[in-house]
Amino acid sequence: MKPRRLHTLDRFLSLPGDEAPAGDNLRPLAELVGGEIISADGCTVMKVVDEFDLFPYSTIKDIHDHRCPDLYRRWHFIAGGDEGPYNPDRFLFLDTETTGLSGGTGMVVFLCGFGFFDGDRFRVVQYFLPDYPDEPLLLRLAAGHITADTVIVSYNGKSFDWPMLSQRWTINRMTIPTPADHLDALHPARSLFRRLGDDCSLTTLEKTVLAFDRGEDIPGYLIPSKYFDYLYDRQPGMIPEVIRHNRLDIVSLALVTRHIPEILSRPETVTSTPLLEGVIHHFYRHRRYEAMTAYLAQVTPGHFEAGSPLAKLEYSLALKSLGRFEEAGRVWKAVAGNESGPHVFRHLLELAKHQEHRERDPESALETVEVLLGLETRPGPRRELLHRRRRLADKCRRLPSKSL
Repeated sequence: MKPRRLHTLDRFLSLPGDEAPAGDNLRPLAELVGGEIISADGCTVMKVVDEFDLFPYSTIKDIHDHRCPDLYRRWHFIAGGDEGPYNPDRFLFLDTETTGLSGGTGMVVFLCGFGFFDGDRFRVVQYFLPDYPDEPLLLRLAAGHITADTVIVSYNGKSFDWPMLSQRWTINRMTIPTPADHLDALHPARSLFRRLGDDCSLTTLEKTVLAFDRGEDIPGYLIPSKYFDYLYDRQPGMIPEVIRHNRLDIVSLALVTRHIPEILSRPETVTSTPLLEGVIHHFYRHRRYEAMTAYLAQVTPGHFEAGSPLAKLEYSLALKSLGRFEEAGRVWKAVAGNESGPHVFRHLLELAKHQEHRERDPESALETVEVLLGLETRPGPRRELLHRRRRLADKCRRLPSKSL
């Protein structure tokens, strides 16, 4: 068999009439996946369209229930801003497959997928690049989906997919389209769900959050090599599986985009302690203290009581910021007396401050500082604790003697 490098050299040295037309090379793959071959300006691209009347893999099947604007109002809130209208009919769910995973000007988008609501249907449109010279057509078709009122929705798209497409538009001397907004679901997903599994990839969230298994699926790290195999022998090979993988990523992205604001809007959806810890962290990170306390008031108490010292610390600091010192103090006392771990130190420190300044009990505060000194070994923090101990000792000496 001829080595791949010689096969590639033959392709570059062949005369114009030596190779079959691009559409002929693409036809076997198009027939396998139900694709449409599009040719324009000497370029060829395959377009694959799928429509769903009912959402696959979701417990909520009705597409109409996924298009409720009130649910998506909280996406502004999720991003740290004020609540505001988001029309899901303007959402364009984006996912790409590329010739590499590390970035760089030599990397190309060979499969670009979009998902969007079309009435009471969900449509997925994918564009496949059969060869590098056909890239301008794929980029023009992709840009045609993005208008001034489009809201891009992606998963790590702000860091990867969108910069990659923008780079390719620039290299091909095309205008970069300007959407109205870009929602990246990765960041809130990390806040909420990272405690539920090994990572926050879409396939992990499908199993831990969305409760479905996509079945046999090609791993993402193999996808670039399967595209190179296609460029080498022009056989469909694993490309149908790559297209399916991309399509399922878009469906998963749509489901996660709905699930995140639903969890933050409905406390009854919290069914586990790790998920509640994620909700607390998300509210704390965005300084939504009132929303956090109102939310926890409606959650099953057992989930909070079984939570980690870190989650309880974030909740207690939210209470402190709201001026609810007595409630915060109860949390610090409960953790300091019953739990262990690196975050218990901060509970003890907050408790010492609370005992000294709120409860006006320097003796109890001094006892807490003695415990802290037994835990702290770093010179700087120890100096601060020793200073606090001297001040508390002076206050204790000035206390009136207790009568016998």
